[in-house]
Amino acid sequence: MSFLRLGALWALPLILLPIVIHLIHRRRHPTVPWAAMMFLERATRSRRGGAKLKRYLVLATRMLVIAAVVFALARPLSSGMFSVAAGRVVSGGTVVVLLDRSPSMQRRLANGETRQQNALSNLAKTLQTLGVKRCTLIDSVSASPIELRSVEALMQASTVAAADSSADLPHMLREGLRYLESADRSVADVWVCSDRAIHDWDPDSAVWKEIESLVRQLGRGVRFHLVEFPNDDQVNASVAVTGTRLEGQGRGLLISVAVQSESASETMMPVRVSVGGVTHSVDVPLVDGKAELIDHAIEISSSDDQVFGEVSIEADVNAADDQWFFTASASQKRPVALVTATPCLALDVATDIVGRLQSDAVDATTPPRPLVDRLATVSSLVWQGPLPSGDEAAAISEFLRRGGSVVFFPPRDIDDSRAFEGVGWNQWSRDQAIRASFDPWEFTLDARCGIEGQLVQLASTVDGDLVAGKIRVDAGTAWFCGTDVMDPDGVFVKNGLVLYGLLQEAIDSSLLQNQIQGSLVASAESQLTLEAEIKDASEASLLISSSTQNEFVASGHQAGVLAIKGDSDAGPRLVAINRSVGESVDAKIDDAKLVSLVPSLSWNRVEVGDAQVDSNRGFVREIWGMLWMLVIAGMLVEAWLTLPAKRTAVIRERGAAS
Repeated sequence: MSFLRLGALWALPLILLPIVIHLIHRRRHPTVPWAAMMFLERATRSRRGGAKLKRYLVLATRMLVIAAVVFALARPLSSGMFSVAAGRVVSGGTVVVLLDRSPSMQRRLANGETRQQNALSNLAKTLQTLGVKRCTLIDSVSASPIELRSVEALMQASTVAAADSSADLPHMLREGLRYLESADRSVADVWVCSDRAIHDWDPDSAVWKEIESLVRQLGRGVRFHLVEFPNDDQVNASVAVTGTRLEGQGRGLLISVAVQSESASETMMPVRVSVGGVTHSVDVPLVDGKAELIDHAIEISSSDDQVFGEVSIEADVNAADDQWFFTASASQKRPVALVTATPCLALDVATDIVGRLQSDAVDATTPPRPLVDRLATVSSLVWQGPLPSGDEAAAISEFLRRGGSVVFFPPRDIDDSRAFEGVGWNQWSRDQAIRASFDPWEFTLDARCGIEGQLVQLASTVDGDLVAGKIRVDAGTAWFCGTDVMDPDGVFVKNGLVLYGLLQEAIDSSLLQNQIQGSLVASAESQLTLEAEIKDASEASLLISSSTQNEFVASGHQAGVLAIKGDSDAGPRLVAINRSVGESVDAKIDDAKLVSLVPSLSWNRVEVGDAQVDSNRGFVREIWGMLWMLVIAGMLVEAWLTLPAKRTAVIRERGAAS
């Protein structure tokens, strides 16, 4: 329990006032011995115990009434599972609200409200109860402090509309602490409205170290409250387009779609594809909660070399991940990065055939672009050389986490102590030729190296030795091939067909392959990209969107399709904006990981319980009304106890004489 007026509790010693009055009253009536009274005392001694108890009850009731009055004046709060430092907030403390507006926060609760809506409504009512007039908002779209004139502004749609971009909680928390540090706020409450989705909290971010330092500098005057949401049994499903292309002179659309459900039951999932004003429906079988539609052909009447549309599934508990926007072009080659430690003509040719090659050689005289920059513009990576380590390994792991695909080929000299994601190579074997198979092809190898690790087998020798395999890394896939692609006269290189098939399958598996021809992931980076290209509002028009706010879509934080006018006569360029595929991964930061992010930070867990879901009455509520009822009840009890006793004595001697 906490209080809005802590100063009123200084009046608690007043509960001793009835005792003081009682003692003073006793001193006003001194006891004088009188012989004639001894017989009356003896007659009433048997009834004195009850009268004494009655006097003590009256005294206790009066003390209870005074205590209830004092507590009522202090305005106590019922705060459930946590205690809010309400007194200091009212006395001038600062309130900072960090709001996660990402798609995962649009999951609906039992009352039909989204997590974001319910958290904000409860928080606004709580701050109003505490008497807070203003607060500072840092949301996942602006990611910078916005001072609100009133807490009611937290509910304005223009300020906190749902977004399709992911939240960067480390960056938001750092900005909030920097704001408190620059404003010299030693007393503050930071409220974090987020569902602890691991994609938004990014526990591997280096920003957490800076947050730890800022928390220590600000001291214990800053308290952190984390709004948490109850688990529910509702099943959510999500959809994403993994590839599109036009074939047959722009007359046919080939589209690949991935569906993921939280239910492991095997069922049919209806998928709707809307393109050119026509909606096509196809049932996709779900197996273990996953389904994939590969190169589904749709006839379209348009002869344009660019089309756009939308893929959707039936509405469920989270409408934010039930649709995906796409564009398709007749000349669509997926960008692929090639990194080689040894010149490999076979990889150059094969990669350029199956994708749009972006090549850098590791041993070039001019240093290549940083790997992390190159991976930002491609859907797949082909790597030949020693397995990556250090910053390169971190960049590739992040690329895989976003849904990219990577194919690894071994170097000339193998270091068997190196590994990536638990997979490594053994030394070369260059003995006699051996037969191997990669469904549906069979081929011959004259050089191969062993592959160590837990992989899904893709190609193997007749003896069962692994030749190629893959592992899943978050949303992406890493492929490992133990064949020689450096020798232009090698059997594997001369055959060529298997190499093309392997690269084609690996590139097709990339969830990032739809991010071509200007397709963007809703984010702050996309906002900068669009701002650099769109100089005037007339240069862009909204074709289709999940939002009615054109400006919001153009900002890069809302899903939709934009038509951007170009300088050439080729017509406008179509840009599809969608949420990150990581928003569909239902993974939360556990308690141990949350504590380890900032060890010196103590979280106040504020769970949205059934009461808040049903009534939106806030996380705290005043209970002074019950105390006033207690005062009234105490006064009535005191009056009843002080009523005079009914006269029942009978003078028997006088009655007998008559």
